[in-house]
Parts: sequence; C-alpha cells; structure tokens
Amino acid sequence: GIAMAESLGDRIRKARLDYGMSQAELARRIGVSKNAMNEIEMNKTLNPGALQVKAIATALRVSTDYLLGLEDDVESEVFAAVAV
Repeated sequence: GIAMAESLGDRIRKARLDYGMSQAELARRIGVSKNAMNEIEMNKTLNPGALQVKAIATALRVSTDYLLGLEDDVESEVFAAVAV
C-alpha cells in the first residue's frame, strides 16, 4: 500500500521518542501544558505557531524542515556541524 505522509505531530512524537524525552518534559521545555503538547502530537492542533515548532525542533535537536515534512533528514545542519 501507499504509506501516508507523516504529519507534524507524528514527526514530533517520533523525534521525541528517539531523543528519549517524555511528553511532559518537552511541554515544560517549550512552555506549553502537557495537554497542549499532547494535542500537537495527536494532530488536534491544526496549525501550531512557528515559534512553537522552532522550540520543539531545538529541544529535540532536529531541524524544523524535518518536523514540517520538508525533508526526511532528521539532523539539523547546526547540530550536525557541532557533532563533528
């Protein structure tokens, strides 16, 4: 079958689990309630703000382009450069 494109929430959840961070911890780091974070991951928040997406990407050390589905490479170039 045809795989459905991952949504923003799916990619956030995957990146968070790969990083080993709890939903509550991520919510705390970006300054939203655990409930709000859950709604973002469940795709109930249709259009999270750009600053929220940027904060999530920074906390999970992934690129915003990855979270938004613009690229499949998880690593942000910034963090890839730091790792060298």
